[in-house]
Amino acid sequence: LVIHNHPAYRRNTTEKSDWQKEVYAEKLFDGVEIANGTKFYPKMIRRCVEENLVMIGATDTHRPTSGQFKDFGFFRTMTIIFAKENTEEAIKDALLKRRTIAYSGGELMGEEKWLTDFIKAAVVCKDMGSSKKKGSTYHKYVLINKSSIAYSLRWGKAVSCKLDPFESVVVEMLEKDGVKRGPEFTVENMWHIDYQHPKVTFEISK
Repeated sequence: LVIHNHPAYRRNTTEKSDWQKEVYAEKLFDGVEIANGTKFYPKMIRRCVEENLVMIGATDTHRPTSGQFKDFGFFRTMTIIFAKENTEEAIKDALLKRRTIAYSGGELMGEEKWLTDFIKAAVVCKDMGSSKKKGSTYHKYVLINKSSIAYSLRWGKAVSCKLDPFESVVVEMLEKDGVKRGPEFTVENMWHIDYQHPKVTFEISK
């Protein structure tokens, strides 16, 4: 598995150099490091999507990660792999089929599908009923985070909240057109193509 590591290293650009154009044309790379240590290369997400390359997050550490990332103040950069089993064969299959998310500094980067699937698996949404305010109907939901990653959620133009690991928050949303729907959020610490954040509609748990 051949990975193009830290593509902007020393060049301060993610545009392909002449030698990179040659090796990409020959399809010598299987993936690209879209996150490296404390650096994130957003434009590499589009390259990976368009050229069918796996997205990788790596530490670039030259000393024990426990010490280095403690100094940075966040958990080490890593690649989250969607494998059906904890075996070499299943992990290889996931990498070759690009089922990955890069994680760095509390941010998650990858293809929109894997990002939305990931947070939907991590967060449970429960209905807490509705109430009337000044002639409008508002609905309350409790969101329960079952994962060890925090999520920054925004709804509407300005209202946002942080859903911490293994914690819950209650959100109140205006019902539109008299129809109750699962709450929709923009996940601001998730990134996919062209600096965009995915929008996620949570299913209401029964």
